[in-house]
Amino acid sequence: MPALEDAMLGQPGRFRDPFEGRAAHRRELRLRIEGIVALALAITACGLTTAVWIRTLAPVIGLYGLG
Repeated sequence: MPALEDAMLGQPGRFRDPFEGRAAHRRELRLRIEGIVALALAITACGLTTAVWIRTLAPVIGLYGLG
């Protein structure tokens, strides 16, 4: 096993794939943005669904004096 100071390993403590370049970093950024957008859409969809249910059930709740 080569030592960490070996020239082939690069900087000590930096364990990155030598084949990752600009495209790999763009891919990581794109995936992170896609994940954030997907989470925002899911939260919005849940909020809208809850609002519609409350709006639909409000007359029933008022009818029975539960609210």
